[in-house]
Formats: sequence, C-alpha cells, structure tokens
Amino acid sequence: MSKLIFRMKYNEAKWPVYLEETFGKEIAEQCVVESTQTASEHDARIHIMNFKKNAQVIDVLKRNENVISAFIVNNKEAVETIK
Repeated sequence: MSKLIFRMKYNEAKWPVYLEETFGKEIAEQCVVESTQTASEHDARIHIMNFKKNAQVIDVLKRNENVISAFIVNNKEAVETIK
C-alpha cells in the first residue's frame, strides 16, 4: 500500500479548512493530520493513506510554498521524494 506523507507550515486557518481549500473536499477527507504548534510556528505532518499517485495532488504540493517536505512511501520505504 502506498501512502503520501507531507509536512506543511501554515498559520492562517485550521488544517481541515486549509486542506479542503488547497486539495478539494474529496482529498481533504482522506488526510490524517498530526499537527504541532509553538508560539512562533504551526506545522503538521499529513498522511494520505492508499495514495494512487494522483497527479493533481502532486502538482499542488510542488507549487505550494507552505510544503516543507513530501514523499511517497511504499511498504515502509520512501520510493519518491516530491519537490
């Protein structure tokens, strides 16, 4: 099973709202968010399980300035780095 894992920083809206605005409702509903917040930063590690190499999602990640890192994992091994 492949999954997409990416890390983002963002301070303006709650993660579910931001993910829906960025990727659309269907993809946002598939996201599992682990967020952390400090006085100066708010970032999250986001997982999309059973990722099917959706080219639109990958393009959004490549263009998004809030993405820190992104990679596709298959059988516990990173197989592709995005960005």
